[in-house]
Parts: sequence; structure tokens; C-alpha cells
Amino acid sequence: MNTKVAWIAVVVVIALAVLWFVTSMNPVAEPATDSVAVTTTPTEPAGSASEDNDAVTVVTLTDAGFTPSTVTVAVGDTVRFVNDSSRGMWVGADEHPTHTEYDGTSTREHCVNGTAVGGTFDQCAATARGSSYEFTFTKAGTFGYHNHTGASSVGTVIVR
Repeated sequence: MNTKVAWIAVVVVIALAVLWFVTSMNPVAEPATDSVAVTTTPTEPAGSASEDNDAVTVVTLTDAGFTPSTVTVAVGDTVRFVNDSSRGMWVGADEHPTHTEYDGTSTREHCVNGTAVGGTFDQCAATARGSSYEFTFTKAGTFGYHNHTGASSVGTVIVR
């Protein structure tokens, strides 16, 4: 009788693990409640990662998600993602988990030892609260993104 109960417990644990894995791979998009046409700051001082760009748009990850969730920038502008959440931040282009939307390459192809190669929109590694990630958009389009470590946090960058 105890063996039967143990097997049932094992099956239940496995089923719960599979359910968790499947739901974490298929995020439910949060409704876009805040949209900003362009939020910019002056060009960063010389020596910064974005010194050649006209503008830097800041998007903040909080425990509630990305704020603002939609931004519009010009080709050549930089978006700085700032982690102000209690979890890790790994900004990646949609689709989760492969991050192929921006340039057609997958995470496996464009992340080498935690570093993005080939000008792709992917942070390639999780970072802690207080950190930031910058990406300069070099082509026009509408690009969805998500926090790879918490894929229900999503947003959109519109590049014109």
C-alpha cells in the first residue's frame, strides 16, 4: 500500500513540474496599459555606450513589468533597460525562448558565453537589480521583447 502511495506522489510531482515548465514557456502577455510615443534623454556623455546616438529611451523593469511597455524611437536610437525589480533581468527579442524576431538568429546562435554577437537584440545573460542593458536599434520595425527570466513581463519597441 505504501508503494502505491509513493508512486502516486511521484506522478503528481512530475505532472506539476511539466505543467510549470509548459506554462513558463508560453507567457501570457500583460495588457499594454502605458504607451509612450518617445521618451528621450540627451545624448550620453562621451565615453558612454551610446555616445554616437541622438537619444536614449529608458524602460524600467519593476516587479509589475516593463514601464513604459511600449516606446517609439528612431533608427539609430538606443533603449536602456534598467532593472528595478526584485528578480533578474534578461531582455530578449520575442519569440520566447529563442529570441529570433530581431535578426532571425536564435539565442543558441547569437549568444556566445553570455555575450551577444552580430548586433542582435538579446541581453544574453541575466543581471541583478540596479543593472542596465542598452541596445541601439539599427533597423525599422516593431519588435516585441520579454524578460527571459520572467517571460510574462513583455514590451514593444517601435522603430521608425
